[in-house]
Amino acid sequence: MWRMRIGKKDQSNSRASRCPLRKLHLTVLFMMFCFACAVSGAGTSKLYPPTKDESGTLRVTQIVHLATREEILGLRASLQLLFASGLKDSDLKDGSLAIGRIYCCHQKTEEGTAMWFYVPPEVPAELGEIVVVRMGRESTKTDPGVINAMVEVREKKDAPDSQCSWDPPNNTYWTRVLYCKWMPAEGWTLKKGLYKTWLKRPSDVKAQ
Repeated sequence: MWRMRIGKKDQSNSRASRCPLRKLHLTVLFMMFCFACAVSGAGTSKLYPPTKDESGTLRVTQIVHLATREEILGLRASLQLLFASGLKDSDLKDGSLAIGRIYCCHQKTEEGTAMWFYVPPEVPAELGEIVVVRMGRESTKTDPGVINAMVEVREKKDAPDSQCSWDPPNNTYWTRVLYCKWMPAEGWTLKKGLYKTWLKRPSDVKAQ
């Protein structure tokens, strides 16, 4: 969980990076508890996509927290999901797991829909960056599953030539979705519904 100061004076209409990140006021112990128990509205671990039809797709998110190794090792049940996916203890370092927000700018909505994902050492990330994440696949009794994993950084924090923003450009809305100008040209499509989002289905992923 994270906390952010977003009020009526939020001037983040134009660029995603201008919507200020909440300062982390919570203790490490409480953060570890939230990591261990947090699940999506569907009861699925946040290490997996919220719905099966998003498995294997690409999504964009803004990083709001990078976990320390201590926090990661305190995940309990979720830690087992990390190991089941093929990760080893030596793979879990400071910054190996991140939390990203999909919507802006309402605290409960942001926290309730937040995405968790593994950050490979070859694609290091920093707080506030806009990144692409490949969504995983929920585990079953016969399938260890695949956790969400970061693919690349698309935009640095406070980039002067920012291409990403919160849409629609109205800071009174609670579920403004992250949108980048390059999405349509690169084959991204808008998934509509209660929580709409932009996603891209790679050629090696079939719709479910």
